[in-house]
Amino acid sequence: MIIISTIGKLHEKTVGYSYEDFIGYVAKTGVNKLIITYTSEQNYRENRDKYREIQLLEEDFRIYFPEIDYKNYATLSEKYNAKARNAEDITKKNISDIIETVIDSYLTGYWKNPETVNSEITDSIFKVKNQFLISVNHDYMEKYWEPLHIAIYNYIKNTENRYDAIISDVESAFFYREKDL
Repeated sequence: MIIISTIGKLHEKTVGYSYEDFIGYVAKTGVNKLIITYTSEQNYRENRDKYREIQLLEEDFRIYFPEIDYKNYATLSEKYNAKARNAEDITKKNISDIIETVIDSYLTGYWKNPETVNSEITDSIFKVKNQFLISVNHDYMEKYWEPLHIAIYNYIKNTENRYDAIISDVESAFFYREKDL
């Protein structure tokens, strides 16, 4: 199965991977049935303006969403997201923010076309970021991020003949590629 990364609102300012470039890239793959992994259908329907890429995909492709309990995962995200309760938590959060800023800065300069966004380099950087986050916020990664992605993976695996491609947020694409969907 093909896995294609979206960069969300960054499509607006990424020359070479604009919304139109993204849609064209998806179309060139010859796929028709897409599963969107980074939001629920309900969230998309309630916040359509946040997901222009999905709106554009709907015009030419059949769109599906995993039927999992996204609300439960949103609760877990809130529960385990780093909170600044003491000096150690503040330090971890600040270091995480610095890493995020450096990665975003580097990648927005690196991304010039669909191939760079959907590259092994991009996946490797997000995999390293993921490993770093495990070390500074283990509970968030182990009790929210990984279970969410495993639930999505299991849903797709159990229904995989229904889809030609996975549309993933760029940060999660490495997870699905490593699973060989």
